[in-house]
Amino acid sequence: MNKLLKVLAASALVATVLVGCGKKGESTGGAAEGAKYAKAGFGMIIEPGDTTSTTMATVGLDAEGKINYIDVDVIQTPNGKDETKTKKELKEDYGMKSTSAQMGKIEGGAEWYQQIAKFEEFCKGKTLDEVAAIETEQRDEEHTSVPKSGSDLATGCTMDIGAFKEAVAKAGQNMTEVNAAKIGSGEVVSWDGEQKNTTTAAVALDADGKAVWAYVDVSQNPNGKDESKSKKELQSDYGMKSTSAQIGNIEGGAEWYEQAATFEKYVVGKTADEVAATETEKRDEEHTSVPKSGSDLAAGCTMDIGAFLEAVAEAFANAQ
Repeated sequence: MNKLLKVLAASALVATVLVGCGKKGESTGGAAEGAKYAKAGFGMIIEPGDTTSTTMATVGLDAEGKINYIDVDVIQTPNGKDETKTKKELKEDYGMKSTSAQMGKIEGGAEWYQQIAKFEEFCKGKTLDEVAAIETEQRDEEHTSVPKSGSDLATGCTMDIGAFKEAVAKAGQNMTEVNAAKIGSGEVVSWDGEQKNTTTAAVALDADGKAVWAYVDVSQNPNGKDESKSKKELQSDYGMKSTSAQIGNIEGGAEWYEQAATFEKYVVGKTADEVAATETEKRDEEHTSVPKSGSDLAAGCTMDIGAFLEAVAEAFANAQ
């Protein structure tokens, strides 16, 4: 059973500018009074190197601008353990507990997923500015932004949180106004021994379980272009437009970020089951799940959307 079916079986740099829009400058109407979430955003920070770390943050704000939902996770390339899992998904297999115990700041030690849960809980109820102001200190050359000794956060989190704070701030820059009852996020990771693709998705849902906001992006390592940017951030530098024009389904062609935007727009207004029922077809050996020819989605998206559908299904399943 693949990850998509499992998910469906299980369920069916510092920012103060908050952009209220589906696209920047285009209002979505704002949040109704009393909505659990008034704004939602996603941020990704990629730190390339011999080991590349991709930090992902999905954030939901209430009407007062305070964090009511936060999910932070990291994919490491390579991780030397299970290349298809994030640090949070590795659980005890990540192996941080003994190290944190030796440091003596967390009694008995704590795993990565336990420490990130402490960070997430610490952020809830705070504004983006307050998260940006979390005090840190340098422990050594590799850990330059750990929670300040003696702070409440340091009692349960001794990891470097610099990238976490940056990803949260970036989510703040990407904020969209929503009227949502739930927010969720999901990741799907593929690894062929040379290249890792991390497909991330975030959704905001109304009281009926329909998406009012959707966001997808992919971190590809290596990408042969700018290793610090996601596919969406590469914009025209990704270089998909000419290829999509040759395929002939999109007049004039469309870049990756433009096709991803078409997919996001397609998800809005649909339930998890409706998204899962999206019809796809095989174009060739490398593209086995492209939107069905002649469909509305195919008019603006000719990419393989298999991983998008899996990540969105997980985001729906994780919504809270």
